[in-house]
Formats: sequence, C-alpha cells, structure tokens
Amino acid sequence: MTSLPAQKFRLAQRGLLVPGYLADIVIFDPATVKDLSTFTHPHQYSTGFSHVLVNGQLTIENGKHNGTRKGQ
Repeated sequence: MTSLPAQKFRLAQRGLLVPGYLADIVIFDPATVKDLSTFTHPHQYSTGFSHVLVNGQLTIENGKHNGTRKGQ
C-alpha cells in the first residue's frame, strides 16, 4: 500500500519506507508473475514473487513461505 491509501484510511505507520514504519514489501519479476489458480483449484499460489516482507519480517524467501506469520 502506498502513502495515499494509507493516509485516506488513517493507517498509522504505513505506506512509506521510513524508519519506525511497518513495512510490507513485495519483490517480484513482472515477466514471470503468473496466477496459477483455476475455477477447480482456486487455492494455488502465484509465481514470480521472490521475496515478501510483512511488517518488516521476511515471509516469502526465494518464492517459498518460510513459516513466519507477522500479518494482523
């Protein structure tokens, strides 16, 4: 989420990459992002996302969930 929606929804410490804020960051390759879910198999993970940080904690590492659960 960027700063404008964070401000609009009054979400404190969100929307900017500054010290003290809660960082949610997704690192991806737009050339390889693909939605693998289908009508018959809707719970498939997408591909192309190498790293995800939730509340500043690494959650997806090299495309695999590492067990960290920092979301609220």
